[in-house]
Amino acid sequence: MLERKRHTKMKPLFRRLLGGVAIAAALYSCASVGRIEGGPYDETPPRFISGTPTPGALHHNKNKLSIEFDEFIKLDKPNEKIVISPPQVQQPEIKSNGKKVVITLQDTLKPNTTYTFDFGDAIQDNNEGNPLENFFYSFSTGDRLDSMAVAGTVLNAANLEPVKGMLVGLHANLADSAFTKLPFERVGRTDSRGRFSIRGVAPGKYRIYALQDADQNFAYSQP
Repeated sequence: MLERKRHTKMKPLFRRLLGGVAIAAALYSCASVGRIEGGPYDETPPRFISGTPTPGALHHNKNKLSIEFDEFIKLDKPNEKIVISPPQVQQPEIKSNGKKVVITLQDTLKPNTTYTFDFGDAIQDNNEGNPLENFFYSFSTGDRLDSMAVAGTVLNAANLEPVKGMLVGLHANLADSAFTKLPFERVGRTDSRGRFSIRGVAPGKYRIYALQDADQNFAYSQP
């Protein structure tokens, strides 16, 4: 009689245990099925917000440039892709800082001169690497911003194929010796299709040259 009562009392307990196991199994099953999917792939490049100095500023006499974008950014090969005119003898400091690009020029600023910063596709968003293409910035140390541009394509004379990475420069000095004795006054660099654009050009006559500037002195220096 005593054994039967024990057996009777254990039935509800056994059922409760089974119920608890079933609920736990159901919860585990629910938690294991599926996964959280990310949002759509970001294909939008960074967007310009503001800069110091402001774009096209006049009478700017500071050697630091700061440009802010709408998202965190990174720089791809900045010393190779970012072209500064007039060309800098001392390598400028170029870095990304959160949502900003900061450039500090080491050369002394020239008076009454338009400075242009051609970024090519060096600026990219930090996550997906979407490039902001053909972005450039300019300011002037004088009372006028030179806004003319010289653009073209560099081809290999032997096979007419486009040449990538060539330095293209302008000389206002029309003497033949300027090519070997003086650095370029304005510069650009060819892209993968051989195309270049030199911005911030003042009205006048120029000679244009293209060279592989291996020693980065912005002039023809081979014997």
